[in-house]
Amino acid sequence: MSVPHDKEINQLEQELRQPLSQIMTHPITSHGTAMLIKALQPAFDGLKEASDEERFSLRQTLPSKRPSLFRLMHSQLSSYSRVYWVASLMVFGMLMLMLPTNEYVSYISVAQTFTFVLPALLLASLAYSFRSWNKEMRMIESITPYPPALLLIVRTMIVIGLNLVFGLLGSIYMNIEVRSFPLLPFVLQWLSLMLLVSGVTAYILMWKGFKAAFACSALLWLFWNGVEQRVLPTNELSNTGNATAMYLSALIAGILLLSLAYKKSFGRRLLP
Repeated sequence: MSVPHDKEINQLEQELRQPLSQIMTHPITSHGTAMLIKALQPAFDGLKEASDEERFSLRQTLPSKRPSLFRLMHSQLSSYSRVYWVASLMVFGMLMLMLPTNEYVSYISVAQTFTFVLPALLLASLAYSFRSWNKEMRMIESITPYPPALLLIVRTMIVIGLNLVFGLLGSIYMNIEVRSFPLLPFVLQWLSLMLLVSGVTAYILMWKGFKAAFACSALLWLFWNGVEQRVLPTNELSNTGNATAMYLSALIAGILLLSLAYKKSFGRRLLP
């Protein structure tokens, strides 16, 4: 014995059995699906054009805010801790205390000290900057409006800029403390290696990654200082000719490599 509710369900099934069987007499085929899509395609195209026009009008009415390189540099500056800044200032302060300031001091010997210390500080700062640049950080930085390679170049530029400021402040200090101190030859001597190491680091960084860039720059720093200590005399009058040409060549090469690396950073999304 069935309840009234079951009777109503059975009756509904009997009434719908014949209409449903007529609907399912023809199975769905790929040709029929293609014909249906073809018939609906004009409507899809109209919706797409309307959506494109709406986005274009919205872009015209709203102010365009393109990513700013200044904002990128500011954000990267804030990522450095106070420990880094304090440690850098302490190293620079100790360098100033080590420098002789008597009137008989040779500017070449002081420049050799700058040539040894400042690139070493540069390499140490780069190692600190990229200590946390792992796979997870690359995944996070890949969603920013900047290429990850550009982020690395900006970090390199920040470190280079800091050490250039230290070098210029030290040069001005020596020029004030030592009478008749030749400022331009002194700056040229330490600045040439600084920019050459910076350019080699930035350029190799774009192609082979940080480890290869750091290794090549460290070898260049050691080789340059070794050759300079053995070849360059301490007599100020002899620091002309070939030595000046070598410094100028290194300076130009460093600037060229930095510009090439900066240009390359806009076209790379991932680094090895």
